[in-house]
Amino acid sequence: MKTINVVAAIICDDYKRKTKIFATQRGYGDYKDGWEFPGGKIEEGESPEKALVREIREELGAKIEVHDLLDVIDYDYEKFHLHMNCFWATVAEGELKLLEHEAAKWLEACDLRSVDWLPADFILLPKISAAMVDKNVEYYDENADSFFSGSVNADMSYERDRFVELLPEHGHVLDAGCGSGRDSKAFMDLGFHVTAFDASKEMRKRASEYLGQEVLDMRFEDIDFHNEFDGVWACASLLHVPVEQLPKTMKKLNDSLKDGGVIYASFKYGDGTKMRGSRRFSDFNEKSIVPLFEDAGFEIIFNDTGNDNRPGREAEMWVNAIGRKK
Repeated sequence: MKTINVVAAIICDDYKRKTKIFATQRGYGDYKDGWEFPGGKIEEGESPEKALVREIREELGAKIEVHDLLDVIDYDYEKFHLHMNCFWATVAEGELKLLEHEAAKWLEACDLRSVDWLPADFILLPKISAAMVDKNVEYYDENADSFFSGSVNADMSYERDRFVELLPEHGHVLDAGCGSGRDSKAFMDLGFHVTAFDASKEMRKRASEYLGQEVLDMRFEDIDFHNEFDGVWACASLLHVPVEQLPKTMKKLNDSLKDGGVIYASFKYGDGTKMRGSRRFSDFNEKSIVPLFEDAGFEIIFNDTGNDNRPGREAEMWVNAIGRKK
């Protein structure tokens, strides 16, 4: 099989604090419409770094600075073997313009899986994600103490009681985005087996200590459970998943449930994407939440609105829903 040697640029907004990366959509060839990191073939006598500078100038009309090598990808496509050197890069001069590609996007950490990547480029996502700053996660890491103390005693008993009534005795619950671990502890005290995860390192540390068991280091896009849980509890956590990724995430949560399993989820009351400070939220109301659940294979059992339970924030509204796997 023929080997093609190429270079790819993971262009970021700031090399020291990477909050966005640049993705391009192919406009030609066998893999038209697939998303990739820009770059191209290494010509004879070129170093990978010089080839990358040339390719980005030809494709995007800007001069880049090439930084560290992120990874080397070897991947077998149907007609050729791809050997791809992948470098971090930043724009040094000019602006990025689409001279060959069909489209392009700047993606934040939570958006990385929002496009259909070509297979070889997809392999890079875990390393890229690990190197990027997720502003939502960063907020909880930097404010872990105040968030823990402000949420660990919030009274969620009404929503939990409705959820628990639908579970088998001593069932297995996934606390998806557990935060302080408040609800995990309540379920454990009732005799349930609980698996909890959170994306924030500092919140995991505090929740693990509070629960006396490890909280998994996981994001919603990492979920890969199948027929494992009787219930999924997603209290004020799915709201940080981008709106366009939520349908896929909800289907993955459906797959994680046993037949007849139930899911609880809550969102800030509203409609669409909202920025609150540095954090991005996906807001829903009692009408828009219905297709989100039903299209993912859930029958809605409860769907209502209510006020925030945290002291001083009672005026904030939430939508709460419980669905059963069909």
